[in-house]
Amino acid sequence: MQALLLSVSLAVILCYLWYASLVKKRQSAIDSLIVLNQKIDARLVLLSQLSDVSLQHQPLDEAQADQWQQLRALADNSLWSQGIDHHLPTTLAVWSEMDMLQKGLFSALHGDDLDEQRVNEYLQLELDYQNVAEFYNQTVTELNQGVGMFPGSIVAKLAKVSVMPQLIPDVG
Repeated sequence: MQALLLSVSLAVILCYLWYASLVKKRQSAIDSLIVLNQKIDARLVLLSQLSDVSLQHQPLDEAQADQWQQLRALADNSLWSQGIDHHLPTTLAVWSEMDMLQKGLFSALHGDDLDEQRVNEYLQLELDYQNVAEFYNQTVTELNQGVGMFPGSIVAKLAKVSVMPQLIPDVG
């Protein structure tokens, strides 16, 4: 009887530890999403300011104007409700596309007339975004592995913890 009680107690402790681990990983992923949202928005604001200065000396060509139009349209669709639902993969895809467009538009700016402090601030935001995206993907990978293997799959179903999508960087 004592062996059975000990076995059940160990199983409950193991399940609780697994549950705590899954919840911590999910919360880390959610926190990363919040920071990603802030960084992509801050980059857009700063890029707009830098572009305004650059436009005074060099007008946009047609391709850059199209990229700005795409970026502004994506920015309208980039709002994240801070929920883990079926809209999250779409939001992540929008952020990846915005990241790619922002990098392209930034590289087209003419640096001689730009404020060095703002340029450095933009570059720091871009680096921060990349680091947080890597951390998010690593955390989500660990969460998804924990949810997918036994006994985590049972604990995850009971705790209503599900897999989360990866942020796939756009390389195009």
